[in-house]
Amino acid sequence: MRAPVRGAVCRRMAVMTTIALTLTAGCGSGSDDSTGVTTAADATTLPAEPAASEADATTPPADETRVALVFVGHGEPVHVADGDVPISFPDGSEFGPHGASLGAPVEMQHTEWAAAYDEIAMAMTYMFPDVNNNGVEHEMEISPAGDVPPFFTWEAFHDEVIEIYESFGDYSPHNDRIAEHVAAVDVAFDGADVVTHLAFLDAVPRIPDVMWDIAQAGDYDAVAVVPLLLATSTHTQEVEDQIEEVAALVGGLDVVVTPPFYEVPEMRAHVKNAVVNMATELRASVPDDASDELIGVVLAAHGTPYVPADPSAGWKEGEIFSNLGPTEDEFHDEIAAELHWTTRTGRMNYDEPSIEESLSAFEADGIEHVLVVPSAFPTPAMHTMYDVATPAVGRPVTPDEGVVVVERPSGMHVYYCADGYADLDVGRDEFRAGLTFIAQRGVETVLGQS
Repeated sequence: MRAPVRGAVCRRMAVMTTIALTLTAGCGSGSDDSTGVTTAADATTLPAEPAASEADATTPPADETRVALVFVGHGEPVHVADGDVPISFPDGSEFGPHGASLGAPVEMQHTEWAAAYDEIAMAMTYMFPDVNNNGVEHEMEISPAGDVPPFFTWEAFHDEVIEIYESFGDYSPHNDRIAEHVAAVDVAFDGADVVTHLAFLDAVPRIPDVMWDIAQAGDYDAVAVVPLLLATSTHTQEVEDQIEEVAALVGGLDVVVTPPFYEVPEMRAHVKNAVVNMATELRASVPDDASDELIGVVLAAHGTPYVPADPSAGWKEGEIFSNLGPTEDEFHDEIAAELHWTTRTGRMNYDEPSIEESLSAFEADGIEHVLVVPSAFPTPAMHTMYDVATPAVGRPVTPDEGVVVVERPSGMHVYYCADGYADLDVGRDEFRAGLTFIAQRGVETVLGQS
């Protein structure tokens, strides 16, 4: 497994399952009195059919149930300097501290980049367990004091993230594109006034900010949270944790968190269709007379250094775990069944096979044209513009460049664009249809509980 010296800014890997929650201020069967969270097991299975509705939510009648529909995007700093801004929440609490045990400066410990540094360092302690050979794994200090490799200092990380952002023009369109997709979702039910909100995991507004606004409004009856995440992972756990942390703000309201995309068959199908369409669009840049047998597809995925919570996979009680890798593999099998060309998985820095390894394997097989398709990323972001682009075509790529074609020394041509699978026309329609479906199911579920 390669050390992520370049592209080290991959964020929150993978760990637990998303659950549906009912926040009842400590009341109810099975609740945890310390958090006020009750697991609503039935809510993790979403209804198969949407509820018919012609409701006009413009001026809700007084007896309507008012539902806050909160989409949670991944998010990332729009400009590199945004990640250096200290974050505090409306109640006066601070974000963090992060990176304190790793030498991050005190003035930076409440920023997005410090949080990123903290979490990537934790991932490294799983990639390189017990670096200092003291018999204790996953120690969060720089070696030799801990298991974070000595090259991964705060200064090295921060300098690199600045260099990466500068390489693609110091602008990530990710947050703006997510906002456009969410704005296109229209969910309505008879007897309900559904109001849409957007929060981010790694940008502002964050979940506590949005929940604060909902609480201050004082007229909501329920909250449906839709994480814009593909698989059960650290990100889904992060959503759950943040909901628990703000339980007191929305005490008495029902709150449902929908499962990640891959766990909802209808949404999974929409994402698959979007990825297949992107591969087809890239194929249009390959010479018409190229044989299908000489075309390959690298499905560029995120990857994770964590394994499922199964001792046979090397997992130990108390360790972070993740189902992301197997889930990505299963999803890629479904995509491959829809394509005319040989496919391989290529992952970013945290797992194998890497994108470069998969490209080399195609070269060894005599493949002449390879389409690199970001199967895990709906929008352009640092991942598509740098972490996938660099191993694919040797340099950062921005969406306005369109399809970039590079000939490798072997003569094999690689085709890549930095857009996400939801940026092309067909993919955009598929993604938004999927978002509408899963949002409707979330609202329908929380209305059933209310």
